[in-house]
Amino acid sequence: MATSTAVWRVLALLVPAILLLLTAYHGTLDFGSEVSRTTLADQRADLGGPTSGLKRIALHFGRQHHAVDFSSSSDHQSLIKRADPPSNYAALVCKGGLLLESIKAAFEGSTPGISFPESELDNGWTKTSEVEEEDVEAVERRWKGTFDELFGAYPPKPDIKPVILVQNKDYDTILDDHVDRPTKAESRGFYYPGQQLAMSVVSYSAAQHILDRNRNEKPLTKAERDGLLPTIAKLSDLIWLAWSTVTSNPERLRYLARDNISNENTKAVMRYLFLRDKGQANSVVWPGLSYDGDSDEGKALLATPNGRATAWLLTDHGHQMDWRLKSRQLRVYIFSYAGEYCMLWDLEPQSPHSRPKRNDHIKQHTKSQPRRSTEHRFNSGLKDDFDAAKKQGDIAYNEMQAAFDGVCAKEGRDWDPSAFENGWSRKKDSNALPDQRWQDILKQVGKAPTTETSFYVDLVHNKDFTNSEGQPAQFIKSFKGFPLYAQHYIPASSAIIVLQTRSPAYLVKDRFVLQGQQVPSSKQINDQYVPPLNRWSDATWTLWKEKGGGNDLQYIGRDYIANPQTESVMNYIFDQHDNEPHEFPGLEFGMDSDEGRALLGTPNGIGTARLLIDHASELGRRDVRIHIFELEVGYPCMLVDMRPALLQSRALEERDGNSTRYLGLAQGQKKSKRYDKSSPGLALRASARRIKA
Repeated sequence: MATSTAVWRVLALLVPAILLLLTAYHGTLDFGSEVSRTTLADQRADLGGPTSGLKRIALHFGRQHHAVDFSSSSDHQSLIKRADPPSNYAALVCKGGLLLESIKAAFEGSTPGISFPESELDNGWTKTSEVEEEDVEAVERRWKGTFDELFGAYPPKPDIKPVILVQNKDYDTILDDHVDRPTKAESRGFYYPGQQLAMSVVSYSAAQHILDRNRNEKPLTKAERDGLLPTIAKLSDLIWLAWSTVTSNPERLRYLARDNISNENTKAVMRYLFLRDKGQANSVVWPGLSYDGDSDEGKALLATPNGRATAWLLTDHGHQMDWRLKSRQLRVYIFSYAGEYCMLWDLEPQSPHSRPKRNDHIKQHTKSQPRRSTEHRFNSGLKDDFDAAKKQGDIAYNEMQAAFDGVCAKEGRDWDPSAFENGWSRKKDSNALPDQRWQDILKQVGKAPTTETSFYVDLVHNKDFTNSEGQPAQFIKSFKGFPLYAQHYIPASSAIIVLQTRSPAYLVKDRFVLQGQQVPSSKQINDQYVPPLNRWSDATWTLWKEKGGGNDLQYIGRDYIANPQTESVMNYIFDQHDNEPHEFPGLEFGMDSDEGRALLGTPNGIGTARLLIDHASELGRRDVRIHIFELEVGYPCMLVDMRPALLQSRALEERDGNSTRYLGLAQGQKKSKRYDKSSPGLALRASARRIKA
């Protein structure tokens, strides 16, 4: 009996040692078909790695885990190094590199961005903010250390904005087909405006639901699946829309967080990195591991199902975000809390290898701070964009002068407001003041607005209409939403403040491009695909007159320039004048300068030129000057000052004794008895354009 006991004791000591040697040399344990073939890295991952100095080897028999534990004083790094990457790791690194290139192309303006109005959520989605208290506590438990490190403390509950979006109603697809079978897609997020952080807590995409639903019914091709998707289907779009509803400055988003990740593909990559670099995966607390976005690890994480939302958000909505995000210097943090995996993307790290410091997200812009550095951008074609815009601006300027002189003038059509009944809807039409900062600007240049004399109109083209050929036509709709003109009309201040524009013709062209079809000619688009009243200049002038505005319209402000072509030109000009202050009045240029002509030729300037050309008989001769500035860092704006020529040249004309020579033209009379082409006043007025107002 004693001999038997001694034998068993010897075997108990030898068996673990033999198992360890086999594993160290072969990396696997094979006990036949009834035991899963498992790498040591997988065994360590399943068991959460070593605890309290113990190394563990697990043998898998079905779902039962039988572990042999033994003590060892040797360094466990030799085991850590045997952590094997997932089989698709190399493919993820490659795909992540492509996603980085996609982000780069978006910020260079070579790929179009996407903009959705919040109303697009009415297409099948239900939005709530009700969450369970235990969910709030669980998120705080996992993320408190992160918030303490980055921001000093976890925010109080009133400062946390939960948004839950569920696709549980009938909807229309992008192809305008009606679907009466909701996808049950869901996006749950916690949003922290004060910390510039958006967190996705639960996500179940519409595409995945459609695939799951039809797997046992009728397998779908990708094209068939996409044809069943609602107009808003990607998590990145849902995050951006939700974020935009809880903050007045969505462009300042800095952090994207993924809480309690459940996707096995993402977890496999994170588990591999935890084991490789930390030796265990169960409790790698903040700051855990961090990698630059352009490292192999960063690329692999960006390409995971839980990382791709970050890439798509930057690609599709980067044009709506802060200029600082034009740097490719992303940084990702991964950590685990009691086996629950979390990921945080920093969209603006301070340096390639530094962790974000507390309150780094709070910055003040002063005159001594350089606004931009060329190393913040990948775009080497800013000069080309500038030259192209100047060419368009030269054409527009010459047309303006011809219209002012009554030569080859293109008279604009006077539209009756009833024309808006042809497919247009007024989502909002009420007395409302613009942003306080715009009120201050208007007070500085002229007269401060009042609520009684300020009107906000949100005009959306979302109904079927009759085209210019008299044929019925379907309303325009694309991934970017409906055509819209959202603007403040302020007759008392002689001003219009433009918040957002999306013309029908632009969306028609965009839709043909997205569908891979040949884009019709401009004449075909105007005759067949858009309503007769469709241009920004016509819609704006019609509403301006409706709201009591007269021929004294002088200022057109463009709030938050998001158009990539315009922004590229502004970037180039700011870089050429980097020592100048960028708060209003910022940089100012007349039409006798290359900068002024280029700004006039941008998508955000050409509409004003068209308005002056079409309505020259009413508005009279104007001297146009353009201000570009920032309401805050990364908030580019434009103000077009198109005051009557008399006002800008009054000092010289009075000195010359001709103070009333052009009064008729300034007041909007096309021909004046006082007008004399031989007068020296013409040369004086040209000189006045070179003097800052």
